[in-house]
Parts: sequence; structure tokens; C-alpha cells
Amino acid sequence: QGILLVYDITNRWSFDGIDRWIKEIEEHAPGVPKILIGNRCHLAYKREVSELVAEEYALRNDMSFFEVSPLCDFNVIESLTELSRVALKRNGMSQTWGPNKVRSLQELSCRTIASYTSIYGIDQLPLPPALKSHLRSYFM
Repeated sequence: QGILLVYDITNRWSFDGIDRWIKEIEEHAPGVPKILIGNRCHLAYKREVSELVAEEYALRNDMSFFEVSPLCDFNVIESLTELSRVALKRNGMSQTWGPNKVRSLQELSCRTIASYTSIYGIDQLPLPPALKSHLRSYFM
């Protein structure tokens, strides 16, 4: 059991509605792990919800936070893996997953991208600036 709370980063109204969903969850499914998902990060140039605001919101509400782009296949697997990990941990199966499993998936992805491009090619990729910055660290 786990819940993904998804909002559109280009639509502030969708983010503002998360409070209502959290109240519903706490009323009908208290204690179920939640993850906050900022969808459509490939449209960061149209952003209405900053990543920092969403991260702080997730922290205040004891949730993990990911920005994803199904279009670019960015952080989709990582966010679902993290939800699986916290759900398993809640149900007493914490030994199945190591605490850094999600990071290792992201690490593997970044290493793969870095091995197929140059440091100058990173800027040409249709990725969020934070990911491009992270990728640059693999060349240094």
C-alpha cells in the first residue's frame, strides 16, 4: 500500500489541491506511505511550482519528493521504487531493500548517459537543469 500524490509543475492549482488530498488520505488511510510527484518536469520553462517549494512541502508532510517526466522517462522508475521501498518497510520487510537502492538506480542512469555523451553534449539533452548539473559531475 502506498499513495502517489501527483501535481503538474506547470499548474499551481494542481499543487494547491494536494492539501485536500492529504486530509482525505489521513481520514481514510492513515499511516499509508505517500510520495509527492511533480509531473511534467520536461516543461520546466513553464514552471509555476518551484522545486524548492515542493521539496519543503514534502518534508513538512513526511513524504519523499520526486520530479518526473514520463515523456523523457526521468525519475519514473526511481519514484515507484522509492514508494515500493517505503511500503515494504512499513510492512516489516525493510531488509529486502537497502536504504540507497533508489540512489543506485539514478547513479546507474547518470553513469550510462555520461558514457554515451560528452560534457559539451549534456547541454543539448532535453533534461531539467538540475539533472544536467548532476550529469556534469560525472565528467569531473
